[in-house]
Amino acid sequence: MQEKNPGKQKLGDLVKRFTRVSERKKITLNKRVVIFLFFLLLSVLFWFLTALNKEYVTSISYPVRYIRFPEDKVLVNELPDRLELTVNASGFVLLSYKLRSRITPIIFDVNSHSPNTFKNDPSAVYILSSSAKEGIARDLSNEVEILDIYPDSLIFKFADRAEKLVPVIPVLEFSFEKQFMQTGPIVIEPDSVLISGPEVIIDSIIAVKTEVFTLSGINENLSQELKIQAHTKVDFSPVEIWLQLPVEKFTEARLSIPIEVINLPDSLVLRAFPGKVDITCQVGLSAYETLGEHLFRAVVDYSDASTLIGSKLQVNLVKVPTYIQALNYTPISVEYILEK
Repeated sequence: MQEKNPGKQKLGDLVKRFTRVSERKKITLNKRVVIFLFFLLLSVLFWFLTALNKEYVTSISYPVRYIRFPEDKVLVNELPDRLELTVNASGFVLLSYKLRSRITPIIFDVNSHSPNTFKNDPSAVYILSSSAKEGIARDLSNEVEILDIYPDSLIFKFADRAEKLVPVIPVLEFSFEKQFMQTGPIVIEPDSVLISGPEVIIDSIIAVKTEVFTLSGINENLSQELKIQAHTKVDFSPVEIWLQLPVEKFTEARLSIPIEVINLPDSLVLRAFPGKVDITCQVGLSAYETLGEHLFRAVVDYSDASTLIGSKLQVNLVKVPTYIQALNYTPISVEYILEK
C-alpha cells in the first residue's frame, strides 16, 4: 500500500474550507440584496401612493360629440372633435383617465345653448365653451374640477337645408361563368333616393352612385345589397339599395328574316338582293323557344339611295329583343333595283 501524501491532503482540506466559507458569504450577500430591493420597492410604492394622493393641474384631451342641430339648417363647417380641458384633480383620478382604453365622448347639446351671432356673418353663430362647463363636468366626474376649456368658443356655420329625389347609378364590375349570361335588365330597388344637405351642394347633384361592387364567375340570379357612396355634408334616405341581376345559361340561336323597305314612294318598287338577313345571337335557355322572326325587324331606307355612291343600301336592325346578346347579322348591305 502507498502512503498518503500529507501535503496534498492539507491542500484539499484548505480548498474545502474556502468553498464552504464562500458559499456562506454568498448566501448572506444574496439575503442582503433581496432585503435591500424589497425595502427599495416598498419605499418607491409609498412615494408613488403619496404622489397620487396630491392634486394636480393638467390638460387632458377629451372627445366630443355634437347633437341636436337646428332642424331646418345644416352644418357646413368643421367642428373640433376633441376639447382640451384644463382640470384640477388627484393623481389617482388623472391616472385612471390615462389608463382608459376607450373614453366616452362628451355630449354637446347644441340646441340647449343660446348662440351668439356675428355682425358681419349672419349665417354663423358661436357658443362660449364656458357655458357648457357644467354639462361637461357631469359627464366627467365629481372628483374633477374643470378650470378652462380650449377652444374658448365653438363656431357653427349653418346653411338652409334642401332636399330632392335623385336616381341611383350602380357601379358594377362583374363577369359570368362560361356559358352564362345576363338575360334581362338590371333592376335596382329603390331606383331613386332622397338626398338632403346644404342647398348649394344639393342643387349640383343630379345622381348618386353606389359603392363599387365586384364579382366574377356569376352562374345564377344575383340579389345584392349596395351602399350609396358617401358624400360630404349630404344625407341619404335610404342609404342602401337592392340590385337584381337575372342570369342563366345561354345557347346560340339562328334566324333568317325578310328585309323591309321604308320611305319608298307608292309609284316605285325596290327589290333587294338578297331579300333576307341571317341573324345569330345568344339567348337564355328559358327564352329560346319563344325567340321568333316577329321579334326582329330589318330595313333598308329608300331615302338613302339618292345620297349613296354605288348600288348598295345599308341594312339596319331597328327592332331586337332586349334579352339577347352577341348579336350579328349578314349581309350588312344589299344591292337593289328599282321598278316602276
